[in-house]
Amino acid sequence: MKFIIILSLFFIGNKLLGQQSKVIYKNPNDSSQNFYVITLPKDTIKGLLVLNARTLSDSSKMTAYSLGICTLTIVPTANSLENLTSDRILNTIDGMIGEVIRKYRISNHKIIIGGMSAAGTGSVRYAEYCYLNKSMYAIKPSGVFGVDPPLDYERLYNEAKKAITRNFSKPAVDESRMIIEILSKNLKGSPQTNIKLYQTNSPFCYSATNGGNAYLLNHLAVRLYTEPDINWWIDNRRKDYYDLNAIDNAALIDQLKLSGNSKAELIVTNNKGVKINGHPHSWSIVDEHELLLWCNKIFSE
Repeated sequence: MKFIIILSLFFIGNKLLGQQSKVIYKNPNDSSQNFYVITLPKDTIKGLLVLNARTLSDSSKMTAYSLGICTLTIVPTANSLENLTSDRILNTIDGMIGEVIRKYRISNHKIIIGGMSAAGTGSVRYAEYCYLNKSMYAIKPSGVFGVDPPLDYERLYNEAKKAITRNFSKPAVDESRMIIEILSKNLKGSPQTNIKLYQTNSPFCYSATNGGNAYLLNHLAVRLYTEPDINWWIDNRRKDYYDLNAIDNAALIDQLKLSGNSKAELIVTNNKGVKINGHPHSWSIVDEHELLLWCNKIFSE
């Protein structure tokens, strides 16, 4: 249902704006995942903005269209939590982007990828994957962004265990059980029993030397958005600062700055969450117009 909504919003907006979108299903028998939607700009393509399981508002689509930014919405999986550890997803993303840049002759450096929550984690993982020279198309993104993504799996596992023990919020407990199941299975246990795998698989790990894989992001623009509305989390989830993705986001940006990355930035918002009960873990904290201007600046360099 989530991806049907994504597609419907895409087509309604593009029809109103007179833009041309194409949907490519990699598996014609499964429309729930493994597909992408591409929208070309008005004139010459300046760069490719890849959105992991996300589309833009109509006004932002028009901005991208005018700026020469080609937008690519990818849906590599029907289960967003697979973004945390799945290598298959990284290969799928690489194949989709590679197919597009070859067809439309886009530079393999003029690419920015991003997403929200676990999809943002997958986007950061993909950027690191590329800088480990694993891309079949020699892709090296010039930028990556994430909207409140979990990045440190050691912290994430421990936070999930606490949520289950506290047993205050059913949504928090249910999600925590899924997270523990995924991390335990794919990282061969807990951080207490297999810390090395947690450090080497996390996009960023605070307990690892220099943040572990953080060094792979030293040579591209990195932007992370977060809204650490602590009172909302305490009142609705009985979570404190130690439980928030904001900790990972701030620590990664700090590490990148310490390593000399002048293009790393943390965007901290206030009262912009608009999900049920003003949930701060929401795409609404992103100023899409300003995000596109950021992309345009990077593509123009």
